[in-house]
Amino acid sequence: MKTKDNISIILKQALAHHRAGHIDQAKLAYKEILRLSPENPDALHFLGLIAHQNQDYDTAANLIIEAININPNNPIFFRHLGQTFQKQNKWDQAIDSYHQAIKINPKYTEAYNNLGGLFHHRKQLDQAINSFQKSIFLDPNVASTHYILGKLFGEKGESCRALEAYQEAISLNPKYAEAHCEIGDIFQEQGNLDQAINSYHMALYSCPDYVEAHNNLGSVLKRKNQLDAATAAFGKAIEINPQYARAYSNLGATLVEQNKLEEAIRYFKKALSINSSFADAHFNLAITLLLQGKLIAGWEKYEWRWDSIQKSQKRDFKQPLWDGTSLKGKSILVHTEQGLGDAIQFVRYVDLLCDLDTTVIVECQAELKPLFTSIDRIDKLVPKEGKTPNFDVHVPLLSLPHIFGTTLKTIPARIPYLYPDTKADSIFLLDNNHKFKIGIAWAGNSTHVNDHNRSIDLKRFECLLNIGNCEFFSLQVGVRRDDIKQYGYHHIIKDLGKQFTNFHHTASAILQLDLVISVDTAVAHLAGALGKPVWTLLSFIPDWRWMLNRSDSPWYPSMTLFRQKEIGNWSPVFQQIKLALTQCSQN
Repeated sequence: MKTKDNISIILKQALAHHRAGHIDQAKLAYKEILRLSPENPDALHFLGLIAHQNQDYDTAANLIIEAININPNNPIFFRHLGQTFQKQNKWDQAIDSYHQAIKINPKYTEAYNNLGGLFHHRKQLDQAINSFQKSIFLDPNVASTHYILGKLFGEKGESCRALEAYQEAISLNPKYAEAHCEIGDIFQEQGNLDQAINSYHMALYSCPDYVEAHNNLGSVLKRKNQLDAATAAFGKAIEINPQYARAYSNLGATLVEQNKLEEAIRYFKKALSINSSFADAHFNLAITLLLQGKLIAGWEKYEWRWDSIQKSQKRDFKQPLWDGTSLKGKSILVHTEQGLGDAIQFVRYVDLLCDLDTTVIVECQAELKPLFTSIDRIDKLVPKEGKTPNFDVHVPLLSLPHIFGTTLKTIPARIPYLYPDTKADSIFLLDNNHKFKIGIAWAGNSTHVNDHNRSIDLKRFECLLNIGNCEFFSLQVGVRRDDIKQYGYHHIIKDLGKQFTNFHHTASAILQLDLVISVDTAVAHLAGALGKPVWTLLSFIPDWRWMLNRSDSPWYPSMTLFRQKEIGNWSPVFQQIKLALTQCSQN
């Protein structure tokens, strides 16, 4: 038998062993080929692949390079060399290898995919997207490539293009569970909850044990207040994968919404026993502890927010975080975070930065700047969009309670702590009559994760509008101001909000009122900070700061809390308010 024919037979046998996973037999056969033909590029290449499988990347690269030197026109050799360089973190050499493979074979879709994957690893999203789009142009019928393209668009924040890519993947493979799940995530992010549920069900129809789909279905059911169904979905995810920490944490958060706090804490701790650095579980535990009034433990856990819900808002200053040490002779930047109400509630803490030779710089939302100018302890006040002056240390505003070790007994409640200049906004002077003047706000930030529980329909206030000796004024801003006209209340409720351009205006109006009735939004915080009587309407499980089972707030002595007794039921709350308001108006 001729040597060439013999080599061909041995190579077929070697490849059969290789594909079957008989690596040792394959390796012996490749070496036999090299004994017969020392410059056989295929044997060198396949020995390189075995070295790659064994994670001996230096040997793999050397063998594949030797094969390329013998046959420089095989694109597969260059692609596999690129994969080997990638394992060695030799990114530029890997890119060059993939490009060379494509140069030899311009229709080599696998090389485009490898190149796209490498660009993705290097966070070069535009180049990665371009590579996968070229692969799709060459072969548009591969569902997985469309799916990967969707993931890339998602990472780039282009949810519409991601959705199109996932839908294309599903058109090629209707049972593509991961694509259905990703579409569900997009719908959930957009607030299209029913469509999200449908997508997760499609994913589970294709793959009943798809843990992430059960978990994500639970999340959207929780947002719809279908808490029993959400509990079942998270429970199913845990049943399939008892080590799935995220499902335990999400189940705990669902139990919190049902006021089963101790049971919820057990699930948060179970999640942390699986993954001790799981930030979401730490943060959920923080919220629950604060809701229980266990402030010291809650504040400590609350610092995990920067790796959880507020990860994208974390400030990256070169100056260090303040840790509570002496500020004598230093300057500190206190930067607000989260919502406007949070800033109003916690700006009180700047008064505790009491070293007289400390320069206190506060960075806040532009709408709050005119209001915060009344705080004497602030030396410099800058808007978030402006240029930050030099400083020595910095601190997020809501980290101050942790640093100062705030307990229920030591909450700084010197009220008022905001002093707007009433002369500056005389435009808001109300009619000088003897009626009981009530300001109302019924809706908060529509983008807030819990807005569906916090904000209410203006029509709920209708039962109050005919109470004698009362005059009603809207403190509402934004699109929800239109509710006044929509319900025909413009003759009963005077719309002050149309004149507000910042919170100094709102404060000036509140000071002229006798009472504020508000949902959990910045208006309630502002009234409380001004020391005005304020009745705050709270959902069944409110934000952590209002705690549970109390009608007062240690944060605001002039505030009374009116709470739902069951999820979503505002009717008894307004019956209670109507009775209280009737008594106030008579007095």
